[in-house]
Amino acid sequence: MKRLTMGDAALLVVLTACTVGSFFAQDLFASHGFTVLVELRNITVYKGNLSEERKVTVHATYGDVRIQIHEGKVAVVHAECPNKVCVRTGWRGLAGESIICVPNRLVIRILGDGATPVRGITG
Repeated sequence: MKRLTMGDAALLVVLTACTVGSFFAQDLFASHGFTVLVELRNITVYKGNLSEERKVTVHATYGDVRIQIHEGKVAVVHAECPNKVCVRTGWRGLAGESIICVPNRLVIRILGDGATPVRGITG
């Protein structure tokens, strides 16, 4: 069995640092959103600043959908749709992210400075 050389050890350290650093770099390159846009059946029903604390209720096909904007993020906190996927989506705050309720035809988009968040790079 061969022993690890100094060059092998240095390469291992560099690759480990690059791997760990890539997880932290995602937050550096992510663009935080500035505006939240709520559309019901392709019609804008609310547009506002993501930094404002607000609760919005939308009257949709399957009943009321309650949306909360808090600390620069948005979430659907209550919906009367069958599967509640929109509620389980959780809080979103980066530009380009969205929350979608298909049964109600409701789309919540987060708009930013035009940049799309980098989620990963493949070679």
